[in-house]
Amino acid sequence: MRRGLVAVLLVTTLLLPVQAAAYNGLVLSRGSVGEVNLIDQRGENVSLDGLSEEILVVAFVFTHCPDACPVITHTMKAVQAGLDDDLAKHVGFVSITVDPVRDTPERLLAFTEYHGVDWPHLTADNATLEDVWARFGVNVASEVIEAHGSAVDFALEAATVTVINTNGNASEHPVRPTGWNLTVEHADAAGWNISAEEGQYGHMITGVEGVVSPEDWSWWWALQRWNSTSSAWEESPVGLDDIDVLTHPHLALTDSRRNLTDLPSPTGRSSMHLLFDEGNATSHVLNATSAHLMTHGALLGTDMGLNISLDPQWGHMLEAIDGSAAPADWSWYWRLAFWNGTMWEESMVGMDDLTDTMHIAWAPSTVNLSDIPVPGGSGVQGQGDATTCNGHGWVMGSGSSAHCMCDEGYSWREGDRLSCVSDDGEVLVGHATVTYILDGARKPRVQWNGDGWTPEAFTEDLVELAQAEGVIPRPERSNSSPSPGMAAGLVAMLGAALLLERRRS
Repeated sequence: MRRGLVAVLLVTTLLLPVQAAAYNGLVLSRGSVGEVNLIDQRGENVSLDGLSEEILVVAFVFTHCPDACPVITHTMKAVQAGLDDDLAKHVGFVSITVDPVRDTPERLLAFTEYHGVDWPHLTADNATLEDVWARFGVNVASEVIEAHGSAVDFALEAATVTVINTNGNASEHPVRPTGWNLTVEHADAAGWNISAEEGQYGHMITGVEGVVSPEDWSWWWALQRWNSTSSAWEESPVGLDDIDVLTHPHLALTDSRRNLTDLPSPTGRSSMHLLFDEGNATSHVLNATSAHLMTHGALLGTDMGLNISLDPQWGHMLEAIDGSAAPADWSWYWRLAFWNGTMWEESMVGMDDLTDTMHIAWAPSTVNLSDIPVPGGSGVQGQGDATTCNGHGWVMGSGSSAHCMCDEGYSWREGDRLSCVSDDGEVLVGHATVTYILDGARKPRVQWNGDGWTPEAFTEDLVELAQAEGVIPRPERSNSSPSPGMAAGLVAMLGAALLLERRRS
């Protein structure tokens, strides 16, 4: 009888479908994060439990982070855009700040509008957020966040652009954007079609959104600037190329027949307004200064030639400096770097997404970042050696504020901010970022550290969890369950085994 029982168990096992969950990220086994009530970028109260989606993607970011956080935001944006309709309605996205002092709802709204995302970006007072961070297992390195620099402290008048040419010669240029630079920045960001002619008096606007000024000069596109002293619009006494953006960051192009009182009062750090003959007005606001505007404003008026293209998908791209274009075989390219306060770092985002960084640099990719001169000086910044931060990071700051910026997977040893030791699973945000996938019970199920993950791998984890939770059905797998013919054969084998067992007994 024992052999018959073994046969039954064998056939039963073969008939069971095999469904083994396999995640690309770090699999977690934690309880629910509990009730989380925060404030979004529009000042509205948001509860994670109150969100209708069964699966949540939760990222921890801060808006003045110059590198990883924009990468995470755009990767999440790509994940969201790539979900099919059946899954998309079950997956929600949330970002939670780790810098509540700076990340007010207004700042978060500007951040989301700039990056073209609309999911909740949440903040609160520090005590509330500390409790939320603890529930997720996030340890916020506030000193590191502070050391990254802040958009609040950004000063355009002190910003510079360093260029290393193909001969290895370095030059540093102050950022002095003109009205023309600002017009290009707003027009490209807003998708406006603005045409201009460049002549003896600089750039002259000839058409706006297909409306071209006539040759008889019965009307023209007039340039207006906001007078902050009188709090009123006034016609500019100088042309676009002579306007100092530091003094006049708010501009308007108007049909000369319109009254200036039809223009709205400006908002944001910089704004551009269009006013047409019918009285229709449209505006665009910038709350951050991009590396594109810095590059345009520092180099366009110099003897150094500048060629920047605008790609519909990737935004502005640097093609050539001083006549030196990157080759078609990509043996080298123009690399964008930013000064983090201690050293040059390669930007992981393009020039449109690198914002509010005091000093940027362009150099051929064959140039070592350590060979780019320190901003404002002639020295060369060293990158450290194998003994620095235990060989797993580099030092930011000096004196009592010096601390290691540890590589991914490493963080400070307790009480020693000049060390980098292997993590034990807790994420130190500031050195790295972290993104979680939560199930319907708001339990963190999968963790993704850093910003090096791909939308494809992350989406696979969303699909796997959605199927495991029964949110979407699993597809039938021909290789996991026996076919009807195979099942019939196995049943026949079972019957024969039982018959043989009876005869023997």
